[in-house]
Amino acid sequence: MAHLSEETLALLALGESPEPEERAHLDGCGHCAAELAALGHVVRAGRAEPAPVPAPDPRVWAAVHAELGLAPELAADPLAAGDPGTDRAPSAPGASGPAAAGASAAPSGPDGTGRDGTEQDGAEQDGAEQDAGQRPGTAARVDGAGSGGVVDLAARRARRGVPWPLAAAAAAAALVVGGVSVWGAQRLDREPDPTVLATAELEPLAGYTARGSAEVDERADGTRQLVVRTDPADVDGFKEVWLLAPDAQRMVSLGVMAGDEAVFVLPENLDVERFPVVDVSDEPVDGDPTHSGDSIVRGVLAT
Repeated sequence: MAHLSEETLALLALGESPEPEERAHLDGCGHCAAELAALGHVVRAGRAEPAPVPAPDPRVWAAVHAELGLAPELAADPLAAGDPGTDRAPSAPGASGPAAAGASAAPSGPDGTGRDGTEQDGAEQDGAEQDAGQRPGTAARVDGAGSGGVVDLAARRARRGVPWPLAAAAAAAALVVGGVSVWGAQRLDREPDPTVLATAELEPLAGYTARGSAEVDERADGTRQLVVRTDPADVDGFKEVWLLAPDAQRMVSLGVMAGDEAVFVLPENLDVERFPVVDVSDEPVDGDPTHSGDSIVRGVLAT
């Protein structure tokens, strides 16, 4: 037994009256009946009154305004024209003017009243449909351009799918709106910039030309970190970052520097004033944890 086509089921879900053979098939085919019920649910959901859209927090626009560096006259939240905190429900297309009166009476499912929002008795409706060149039981709609023409829904069976440019545009708009909302929330919740406690200019030592910089930052949670940046340098082994005492006889290794920038969390009990010298060394892969004596750059932290 051949099932009803997807186009037929879609048209029936939108409100078209079934042919006798289609009705007989639906009465005896559970699969098609279930598909029609599911499509009907989608149609009803699509025709339902949209839920109110809450206005975003004014801080979202403030963050966008600051990030983009907009002019001061644009500082006011463009969505805060109404009462603060009120929800705004999107108005339906054509919600004003003469078309609204007809649209407000439109049925929301296959209830036998057609899709043009008017009710007729059986004979009067069949006569009107036949005068319009339609088969009995076929609903008609007013042309969206307001021309007053009618379109036979049965003629749409040869047209498959949703125009992809419209679907793509709608999806792109949803992604942009969702992305801005997420971005705004992240901007509001992001961690504050750290406080710079000390900085150092790193100068090259003998045999090297690379330069760099270092700074000690304090994060919002109170932890301190040393941020080291250097120019690219050719090394025989690997780069290691140290904090040295002024006499360079005592030192603390902070770890390996992979690349030209590294961040090291400083131990709570490490007194940077006792070890103010930032040193980046070229360490051979020999298993010896002590300083190689081959320093690439070095500088003293100052507040």
